[in-house]
Amino acid sequence: MCLASFRAIFGDYSLSDSHSRSGLQPAEVPNEVGSGTRVDLRHLTVTAGTKVLLEDASITFPAGELILLLGWSGVGKSVLLRILAGLIEPTHTGIRYAGTIDFVSAKGTHRPESDRTHPVAVVFQDFALLDELNPLQNVQIALDHAADRKQASANRAAELLAELRVPTDRPTSVLSGGQQQRLAIARAIASEADVVFYDEPTSGLDHKTALQVAEFISETQHGHRRTSILITHDYETLSRIADRIILLDHTQKKLVELPREEWSKLPDVLGPPPVMANDVVQDSLSSRTVIAIRIAMEESGQFVESVISLPWSLLPLWRSQKWGLRYTLYYLRLVAGPSACVYVGVAGMILGFVAQDFVFRYLPFRQFTEPLLTENLLHATGFSLYRFLVPILATILIAARSGAAVASDVGSKVYGNQLDAMKTIGIDPARLLRTPVLYAFLIGTPFLAFLSYAVAAVAASFAFLMTHAELGIGFWDSHFHRELILPTGFLYKGSSWLIAKLLTCGLGIAIISWRCAVTPKLSGSEISHGVTRTILWATLFVLFVHFGYSLFEFKPQS
Repeated sequence: MCLASFRAIFGDYSLSDSHSRSGLQPAEVPNEVGSGTRVDLRHLTVTAGTKVLLEDASITFPAGELILLLGWSGVGKSVLLRILAGLIEPTHTGIRYAGTIDFVSAKGTHRPESDRTHPVAVVFQDFALLDELNPLQNVQIALDHAADRKQASANRAAELLAELRVPTDRPTSVLSGGQQQRLAIARAIASEADVVFYDEPTSGLDHKTALQVAEFISETQHGHRRTSILITHDYETLSRIADRIILLDHTQKKLVELPREEWSKLPDVLGPPPVMANDVVQDSLSSRTVIAIRIAMEESGQFVESVISLPWSLLPLWRSQKWGLRYTLYYLRLVAGPSACVYVGVAGMILGFVAQDFVFRYLPFRQFTEPLLTENLLHATGFSLYRFLVPILATILIAARSGAAVASDVGSKVYGNQLDAMKTIGIDPARLLRTPVLYAFLIGTPFLAFLSYAVAAVAASFAFLMTHAELGIGFWDSHFHRELILPTGFLYKGSSWLIAKLLTCGLGIAIISWRCAVTPKLSGSEISHGVTRTILWATLFVLFVHFGYSLFEFKPQS
């Protein structure tokens, strides 16, 4: 990115001018006493696999300051960030840590790290924005899930975006890199978090562009005083805006605050980068690889746990009902939108036509038997299409198409750190996303199956009239539905069995697609792998569901 284009993003101003306006020299910035939240780490030990990243480390991140957490790539900075942000459990597979982490507010209130309501937001290296939401909605969702939602004005989201110069007239996905970074910062501020982490904010930028980013972060810190912690190895650019620097010393496995007089000697203080032996490369986990270890038995156990906790998962316990309903509609469109309707409708049309045409075209000794069996053949066709042929075909297609769509959507959110970003702004993804996914399949699966049957019935009537036009549509209708119509009620015979099958299939597809999607995603190919697994296991599941129900549904009458 050239400097000219970056000025168009961040505004056309020079470093010297902005320094004079905002006073970026840290020594000249008076610290606001009592602002932000202090972070205390005591006797913290962190291991990644067999590699020790920190050992009995203690440090304090003072409240309201802009602090650099400095260290070479691969020494554990991003792992520490995720631990402090509450994104890694102490018993996480592959990452283990022990010690005390306290968040102490300006009023002296202690909030231990185990309290997941601690006020931490993260500006991820890849921004982790929600592409299905526009810029205004990306900020509004943070405001609506903030701890003190009542304090936010109705126009707070628009005000923040205007202040940070983020356009609101275009989709999030088409924003430039600088605009997306500012949007991510606006979302972090909107969450009312007292502690904001920046994960490698200047990574991949040329020196001049990195200076512009550093300047913008400094201005944001002055306008919205927080405890801001920059995770970086770019000391040349970011040390000029820091109030203090804390070094993650990979040789001593400690966190050490550097005196200001040593800042000019940072290359010597940092020492040489760590040497990565082949057997420990995988232990040096970056922001995306800290959750890399996947174990098949754990996934199976998580699936069983999902089934057991299903009643609880179905409760709409959303922090914001507005966003819960919004995501329910979002996933309902994904599961049973227009393309899905066309998909299962065409399948139903083909099945209905072929089934009706086949029974008459290939009837043995047709010229003798058809006049005697026409009514019975219509009975059988209508019954079989409604009770098992269309439901089997429709649920297989739903598993393949809709299950894959949900797995791809959620898997992309895992790969792009969007689920982690949700957690840092007070959202439980398992509640805000998984519950709507369950609702979408519970509603969408019966809807698509009945739609497919309706189209199949119409196609069957056309197939019948092509060979028996003289009998008319009334004859077809009275006999095609004869085995299904009950003397009382408006539902067809066996509808309770059919709805039970469809709901069971829908819930199973939802759970499988969610579980395959939320496993670690380290590359685009792993998203594809999750989609493939969803199609495989979901289609097998619906086949077994239909087989299991058939053992009871169609038991011969004694």
